[in-house]
Amino acid sequence: MHKTTQKTFYHDPVLLEESVSYLLTDPSGIYVDCTLGGGGHSEAILEKLAPVGRLIGIDRDETAIQFASQRLQSYKNQFQAVCSPFSKIEQVLQSLEIHSVSGLLLDLGISSPQIDEGERGFSYMTEGPLDMRMSSDDPISAFDIINTYPERELADLFYIYSEERLSRRIARKIVHNRNESPIRTTRELADIVRGCVPGKYQIKSLSRVFQALRIVVNQELDQLKHCFQNGYSFLAPCSRVVVITYHSLEARMVKRYFRGDDPTFSKEDPVTPMPKYHFRILTKKAILPSEAEIQRNPRARSAALRCGERIEIL
Repeated sequence: MHKTTQKTFYHDPVLLEESVSYLLTDPSGIYVDCTLGGGGHSEAILEKLAPVGRLIGIDRDETAIQFASQRLQSYKNQFQAVCSPFSKIEQVLQSLEIHSVSGLLLDLGISSPQIDEGERGFSYMTEGPLDMRMSSDDPISAFDIINTYPERELADLFYIYSEERLSRRIARKIVHNRNESPIRTTRELADIVRGCVPGKYQIKSLSRVFQALRIVVNQELDQLKHCFQNGYSFLAPCSRVVVITYHSLEARMVKRYFRGDDPTFSKEDPVTPMPKYHFRILTKKAILPSEAEIQRNPRARSAALRCGERIEIL
């Protein structure tokens, strides 16, 4: 288990009022917070549920499960936390004998404690081992990728998953350095990126490289696709799916899903002639955080909320 302490696992929930307002249509319904984290969104949902309402919280991070369970213990008759990737939502709901839900919430951002704890290896701003795993059970770490992927695959990874224009230069330098000794820490990797990128572009390139690694380590886009696909059959008519994204790759998948197309990540954006999924899009334009929220929580800056309501096709 990761060593992040329960006391430090606090995450300021993004677009809190907006997400709960779009999600809740039936206070007596069953809802799933697919990205439980520190429990901020879940607490706001539980506050508005009727006594017979129910909330399931899913997270693959063991520490998040522990912290949120303690935080929400006063709702123990309505709330249940499950340690699992949200891609396995089908198995989670079946194990709880739940056949339909009134809504799903996904806040796809990484939690602040995961960023701030150097030992998790998510951030170029803190010293730590190259890890980036959401769960300690996950088999591949950022260290494995950086030190074993061929140069071409590294370059493709940085370009496809973060659109880093200097991906080839960065990959070439990584391979050169690791041939002398393994690249073990976030600082070592950050120094390599800085050495490849002109000064005023360094922060953006660092963000992109670390984002791309995190996405691949945790199979984030595949996880999202499987959650969308496996969760659809549990959506009751008029139930809602609320998704908060933080970069264009996630946003593209959400838009495809709500339009009825397969949510598989693709640089192309076709729509199937016969939709697989049936939603009424409730957010014609994505809901963005206010300036006041961004000032209070700068990590909300790139957040965008979209909501779809399942419709019944006769």
